[in-house]
Amino acid sequence: MNSYKALAKKIYYQLNPYQKGLVDRFRFKIGLLPRITHGVSDREWLPHPYRAAMVISADLELGWAFRYAHRATPTSLTVRHVSDQTRRNIPSLIALFDRYEMPITWATVGHLFLDSCHLVDGKAHPNLPRPPYFENEWWTYQHGDWYDDDPCTSLADAPEWYASDLIRKILAAKVKHEIACHTFSHIDCSESVCPSELLRAELTTCRQLAAEWGIDLKSFVFPANIGGNIAILKEQSYEAYRLDTVCHMGIPTIDDFGLCAIPGGIFWEVPNGWKLNEWERVTKRFVDLALDKNLVLHLWFHPSCEEANINQTFPNLLEYVNTKRSEIWVVTMRDLANFIIRGN
Repeated sequence: MNSYKALAKKIYYQLNPYQKGLVDRFRFKIGLLPRITHGVSDREWLPHPYRAAMVISADLELGWAFRYAHRATPTSLTVRHVSDQTRRNIPSLIALFDRYEMPITWATVGHLFLDSCHLVDGKAHPNLPRPPYFENEWWTYQHGDWYDDDPCTSLADAPEWYASDLIRKILAAKVKHEIACHTFSHIDCSESVCPSELLRAELTTCRQLAAEWGIDLKSFVFPANIGGNIAILKEQSYEAYRLDTVCHMGIPTIDDFGLCAIPGGIFWEVPNGWKLNEWERVTKRFVDLALDKNLVLHLWFHPSCEEANINQTFPNLLEYVNTKRSEIWVVTMRDLANFIIRGN
């Protein structure tokens, strides 16, 4: 049985996104998904009177996520499209979450805090270590310098790589959102690729930049959900991280380092191969399941998502959740961790 599961998993990860979407659509229909942590049916981890919690996290990356992607090397037009789409979407997203008074966690690449940067002796960010060459499930980095794509100019000249304007809009929202860390340059954080001194340097830089905005970073999201180096998160005073597990839904737990690991296995955007109304029905079932089993429903997305998500899919789910606000706690990663760790 284990060998069969391993083979099925290997075949699944070789499929393209559209094929994966069709497979997952079938698995949802026959009840194989979502996977949940079984044996959990008490409310002791939740504040009274809630029966479930919902966390939403947005991975704010712009061009930083695309530099070494396995798919055909992105053209500047592709990266610019992601940047433009993000800037079009964020005002609508802010208005949407304001309308329902729902705070979310914006996991932000640290370089985006900058208005500009410049070369020093011909090198971008020479104070930061570089990762070794590597290949993982998502990226191939085998030549050049890690910062070769960094334009070392400004927001006005290269908006794909800077986002002080977007951070300013998020902080000005009516709802008090959380700004979280997504590393400085969108690195693979696993121990096999990321030496501890690399992550330490990236997080130190992120904390310094965030402090200039009056932000105290407390939550962390691993780029591409590739976890590792948890001890460095603890050292850097983080209290929560988004945990990618085989289960889509579960309960937040305190790990061996005293950090709050928040399950976050559900990608909120409409999957490839799905109709909008089908996915909306499924996500509403997630809410019902969370309430029935006293779980945390952690949804994540990219602000560069297709507009159909913002105009239809996201509002429909938030409207449904809003009808159950007396039972479901809508909370940021930081505030959930604070409750789990300290009980307040």
